[in-house]
Amino acid sequence: MAIDMRSVEPLGSKSVLLEQAILRNKGKFKPNGESYLQNIDLSDMLNPDFEWLNQDKTAIQNLVQQMDASIGQLAEQLREMGQQTRHIDQFTRRTKVQFEDEQKLMFKQIQTLNSLLKRQIDVLSNVERQIQAVEIKQNNFIPNLGIGLIAGLMSAVTILVSAPWLMVLIEYLRA
Repeated sequence: MAIDMRSVEPLGSKSVLLEQAILRNKGKFKPNGESYLQNIDLSDMLNPDFEWLNQDKTAIQNLVQQMDASIGQLAEQLREMGQQTRHIDQFTRRTKVQFEDEQKLMFKQIQTLNSLLKRQIDVLSNVERQIQAVEIKQNNFIPNLGIGLIAGLMSAVTILVSAPWLMVLIEYLRA
């Protein structure tokens, strides 16, 4: 009996190869009229045991149930994380708005302080200029006082010195 190796799985077991050969040659006869299947020894063929298939099916069903449960738990966790994320986003937005408001207020306060400081600097500059002007006047007052005093004394001396002569002149003019 010839087996076409092109259509046979190379890693198949002997029983699988034999089953494939039987299926292909079913209904074919040798030239002498005998069936090809007549002389085949089927004693070494294993009885098909499908218990492993049922076990695999049960194991796969259990695995699918576990995967469904895991996916359900994961979906619930994702929903919870989504809610937490929304809460965090809302908190972040509120915090950001509060921060921006406080920052605006702080900038206004800084501007107010800057303008107050500028005004104080202007006032202090004016006071300093006035103090310098008073100091300059005071510095000029003492020399002027000295000059005035000296001029007054000179006038007094002149009057005292010239007084007798003036008295003589006045009497001369009266006469």
